[in-house]
Amino acid sequence: MTVTSAAIHIGAYVSDSPAADSIITVKASTKESLSSCLSSSKVNSASLQSIDIFLQSSELLSHYDSLALASLVQHLGSHGTLSVHVISDGTAKDDTDWGVIMTSFVLAGLKTESEQRVGGGGRVFNARKPAKTKAASAPMRLNHGGNKIKVTLNLDDDDDDDQIDEDDLLAGGGDGMLAPPPKIDMDARAKAATDDCGGRKACDNCSCGRAEMEAAESRGEEKKEEPHKSDCGNCSKGDAFRCAGCPYLGKPAFKEGEEHLVLNLDDDI
Repeated sequence: MTVTSAAIHIGAYVSDSPAADSIITVKASTKESLSSCLSSSKVNSASLQSIDIFLQSSELLSHYDSLALASLVQHLGSHGTLSVHVISDGTAKDDTDWGVIMTSFVLAGLKTESEQRVGGGGRVFNARKPAKTKAASAPMRLNHGGNKIKVTLNLDDDDDDDQIDEDDLLAGGGDGMLAPPPKIDMDARAKAATDDCGGRKACDNCSCGRAEMEAAESRGEEKKEEPHKSDCGNCSKGDAFRCAGCPYLGKPAFKEGEEHLVLNLDDDI
C-alpha cells in the first residue's frame, strides 16, 4: 500500500494505538534528529498528504526545533497538511509559550489554519502547504511609431571653456579672483614683540620698569632693561597662578630667566 502520511514521535512520546498501513511512523529522539528523520526513512519528496508530529508538553522547548519544519515540508505535496500535537503530561501551564510552533509554521512557508484545545491542557496546531503558482509573463512591446529619432553623441569633446582653472583663482592681482596677501612690516612686528605693554605708555603705578625706561629715553640715556623679579614665585607658571597686577598676564608660561625670549614667527609667504 502506498504511504500517504507520516507520524513523527518526538522525545519520550509513545503511541498506544497501532498505525495504519498508509502511515509511516518515525522516531525523533533528539531535537537535532527532527529535521532529518523523514529523509533517513527514505520518504520520497512531495509524496505525503499529511505529516503529524506528536510530543509531550514538557519537551516542547527542549525537543521541538522551529527550524526543522523547513526540512520536513519538502516531503509534503501541494495542499498537504502538517499538524503538531502537544500532548499534556500534567506539566502544561496557562502561560506556556505556544509561539514557538506558530513561528515554525511561518519559517517553513506554511499557512496556519487552526489551533484546537484538547483534554488535559494540550494543543493541536494545523497548517497547510500552499500550492505553487507560476508567475505569468508577457513580452514587452515598444511602440515607436513610424518616426525614428537619430541621436549623435560626441565623446571626444575636450572643450573646457566653461571650466575655471584653479591656479587662476590663487593668482594675485590682474584677473585673479583672490586679493594678494597684505605686506607685512617685519621691523614693526619685531619692535612690537619686544614691547610688553603693546605700544601703550607706562601706567601710573608701573611696576614692570617701563616708566623708568621712558624717563631714560626722554633724557637721551639708554637704560638697560632688567627682567622683573617675581616676589610671589608664580609669574613663570602661567595666568592661573599669577597675581591680578602681574606684568606677565596674558603671556604663556616660561622658565626662569627666559622672560624676554622672543620667538621668530615670520610668515612663510
